[in-house]
Amino acid sequence: MNAVRAPAVIMLVALLIGAFAFAAESSSPERTDESVTALAEWSLAGAAADLWFCEGPTQRAAGVADRVVALVNPTDSPAEGRITVVDESGNRVSRTYQVEAGTTFEFRPDPFVPRADYAAVTVEAPSGGLYVDQAVLGEASNGLDRGPCATSTSSSWRHPWATTERPGTTAVLLLHNPFPGNAVADLRLVGDLGRRESLDSQGIVVGSRSLVALDLGERVADSEVVSAIVDVRVGQLVSALFLAGDGVSPNAWEGVDLTPGLPGDAGRLFLAGPGLSDRDAGAEHAGPPLDASVVLLNAGGEAVELEVVPHPVSGGAFVEPFRLVLHPGRREVVDLLGDGRLDGIGPFLLEVRSFGAPTLSAALVTREYRLPGDDTGEPVRPGFDVNSAVDHAATSWRVRVDPSSSATATLVVANPSRAGIATVQLAVVAGPGSDAEADAERPLPAALELDPGTLVEVPLPPGVVEVESSAPVTVLVREVGASGRTGWSGVAGAGTVVRPS
Repeated sequence: MNAVRAPAVIMLVALLIGAFAFAAESSSPERTDESVTALAEWSLAGAAADLWFCEGPTQRAAGVADRVVALVNPTDSPAEGRITVVDESGNRVSRTYQVEAGTTFEFRPDPFVPRADYAAVTVEAPSGGLYVDQAVLGEASNGLDRGPCATSTSSSWRHPWATTERPGTTAVLLLHNPFPGNAVADLRLVGDLGRRESLDSQGIVVGSRSLVALDLGERVADSEVVSAIVDVRVGQLVSALFLAGDGVSPNAWEGVDLTPGLPGDAGRLFLAGPGLSDRDAGAEHAGPPLDASVVLLNAGGEAVELEVVPHPVSGGAFVEPFRLVLHPGRREVVDLLGDGRLDGIGPFLLEVRSFGAPTLSAALVTREYRLPGDDTGEPVRPGFDVNSAVDHAATSWRVRVDPSSSATATLVVANPSRAGIATVQLAVVAGPGSDAEADAERPLPAALELDPGTLVEVPLPPGVVEVESSAPVTVLVREVGASGRTGWSGVAGAGTVVRPS
């Protein structure tokens, strides 16, 4: 639903990137407590996204050096709206903005809430068309996370993977309420010793237009894996999970990760494989060893029989699925690479499917590490990455690569259908400008054709890229550089989202 407003401008601040005007406001968006979905139909005239929700740490949080929120306007008209920043102490600041056509505005939430460790940003774009994302950089460039901000609220959120190993790890669950009414949520945590519920995890009040930051290490300490289940009794919330590790924990988790929650449960989920193409390309190009696990969570009230099915792109090899039974309120970690069944199969698509109740959520966790006794001197990129599974596909997507990033980015497009070819068209709709040399290094194919159950990975140029397909597909971006590895799902267009059969 769109909200068109004309807020009064009290003061204007000239900025170097784009044209960005701030004006103090006494209130935030007037919203009801019904679910909000703000997915944009960029390729169709009319509807467009009008709300983006960005949760995350500030520079005061453990392990964080910087956090930047970017508003990209790929349209041919100026974009105007309002930004509201709230922190975990109840402080709230609201400002109006204007971003000129074809420009990007970047800002840091920290100056608005200077004493906060965490901050949530709501971006209103009444006329639509914006693309909003954020990046978090670890201390001393140790770890990087990047991805689009959320475009929906929900009454249930799932976070399959976190860690509270001690020492040296931080896991903070962020619950943001952008609405004028209070929200009430119940939190269930599943650690190494099973499920845990406590009085302070039931009936958590998230006040009007506020942010709550919950330290999972204080609730389930010293757990190698912690899963979080959030059920909202009253209202709607946005949820994200911030993770930081300094490398001294028993498993040496190192880097930062900011993972949006999964809005509910499903019976069929999709994940792109963990990017093993470099390891399979031969010793000359092989990267360091990689941990890769799928974490499965059953938030329902009955046991579920399920399987994790790898679909090799080559199509020539059969891979035995990972089969298991997941009891109610439990989670399971499946080591993808431990038994060798995926050795040499090349790129693959992962499908998680339930044979019972559709109460599953899942995430792919990857981490590079150094073998004991490795004295090659080659640096291992810091960082780990958590990618949430998706239960939907779409025929319209947008993704963005920051033009200032020195990392290598690739676009992963997968066809999760069991039958039917997907013809995919790619186009840069907003770039950093003409750069023939960069375009030659990272050419973007105009069209792709994907058979059922296959995926393709192509180099991705900087800027906003639009993905249009004849059949619903899933879209992921992978970025690997000196600061670490990160990955994120694209933003799907409204009216194009389906649960593929």
